[in-house]
Amino acid sequence: MFIYWDGFEIDGSDTDFNIVLPENVQVQEFVDCFLSVHIFNKDIEPSVSYYKSGKSIDISVDELKEKILTGKNPSFSIDVNCMHLERLPDDLRAKIYALSSRREPHEKAFGKVENPCAAPVLQGYYGRGEMTVQLNVCMPYKSQRDDFEFKGYVNNEELLRAATSQVRYCFEINVGPNFYYEYAIFIIDYLRDSFPGLGTWGGLDCANGWTDGCTYASSIYSYEKIHLPVELSVKNTLKKLTEYNIVRSYRKYYNKKWQREYEYTNGFFLANHAPVEQGKPQKPITFDEYVDLVETSFASDTDSFAKVCDTAAQIMLPRAEEFSQNPEAVKLLQAALPQIEDEQKEWNYTGYIAFTIVDEKPVCEFRVRYMMKEYFLTLLKLMDAGMIDFIKSVTYERRHD
Repeated sequence: MFIYWDGFEIDGSDTDFNIVLPENVQVQEFVDCFLSVHIFNKDIEPSVSYYKSGKSIDISVDELKEKILTGKNPSFSIDVNCMHLERLPDDLRAKIYALSSRREPHEKAFGKVENPCAAPVLQGYYGRGEMTVQLNVCMPYKSQRDDFEFKGYVNNEELLRAATSQVRYCFEINVGPNFYYEYAIFIIDYLRDSFPGLGTWGGLDCANGWTDGCTYASSIYSYEKIHLPVELSVKNTLKKLTEYNIVRSYRKYYNKKWQREYEYTNGFFLANHAPVEQGKPQKPITFDEYVDLVETSFASDTDSFAKVCDTAAQIMLPRAEEFSQNPEAVKLLQAALPQIEDEQKEWNYTGYIAFTIVDEKPVCEFRVRYMMKEYFLTLLKLMDAGMIDFIKSVTYERRHD
């Protein structure tokens, strides 16, 4: 599904995996299996909606199971969220990465990233898309043609065709814009392994495939993780990076014409910011507040990834032309730019900065777009070589406006 406003697409597409249960599988068995999928976040209670007389009523999982046991097969939906990739056990994370080889065609980033990672953003709400998965009850697909072609992730086509001529209990598993291909396949494989007779089809994105569409627009290879040692102090490290313009935070939003805009700040927009009142923009925290946040995180008894999430802030790398006072620096940066069609698009320059502890030592962690890794490393080399010292006067004036 697409939503358009004045000719601009402002919402991506979702997709459904259609599922027909074999006769020997009870509805409650299937629901229990769905809720037990290993990549689902068990710390957040599923959101269950029960539909009666055209109205949606929120109920608990236990209440839903009671209704299912009556044998009346109530109409309902269940929302669950997947865990962040770095919250999965090592063996499970390895299985997720292994699924990428089955994607046809492979996404551009596959096989090109040395230390792949996703955005350090935790989703604590249910929504259409991102990390939310929805299980819906539905009526069987009724085809007027005997030669109807089931497309996508097809399994047990005989059962699927039988479902068009007799009433069977059917489900849809819906995933929305910016979901992970690997997560979707893992969920369906888990259910099919649990119930080998399951009938499935669908799951293709808006481009009628598995790659380059809107549904699977997020990638487990989007970012490259790079660690810099914290020298002297957090404040010293951060001061150096900001005065060379390598770190500058921003907020993304859409204007009244639904065009993407970027608002820069001398402070920091946190990736996992506290909820704000609807209609009001997110507010940045100051440089000193961010340093205090990092120091507090370092002092807390949390794991490495928790510290990343606590301190992750959105950044946008500077463009080569910002260093035009030194043509040699510009030349080196331009040579490091990726040879891609949309290399000048703002989102390619976006990423995250965070601070964490690795091997008992404090580090500054960057997550930059995988194709921009060489560009980012070139920025660091120019800084260390003193080739862009002139930019410090510009950033000083900006910080003190």
